[in-house]
Amino acid sequence: MPDELAIIKEMLPFLIPLVILQFVLMIIALIDLVKREHITGTAKIVWLLVIIFVNLFGPIIYLAIGRKERPDASD
Repeated sequence: MPDELAIIKEMLPFLIPLVILQFVLMIIALIDLVKREHITGTAKIVWLLVIIFVNLFGPIIYLAIGRKERPDASD
């Protein structure tokens, strides 16, 4: 048990910034998702689940792919 605590203490300086980054990205992505009116219904639920459950990469995927601009009315 003491060896496991030592390993955790050694890794803590690396884990804390990752956890903070995870929460900041998640909050930014969730706020953006709520504000996007053109994403509705099932798509919004799927993005919500991706942002929350795919850890660090979910918000990054949403911010890179899911934030498409509003589709043109001319299409």
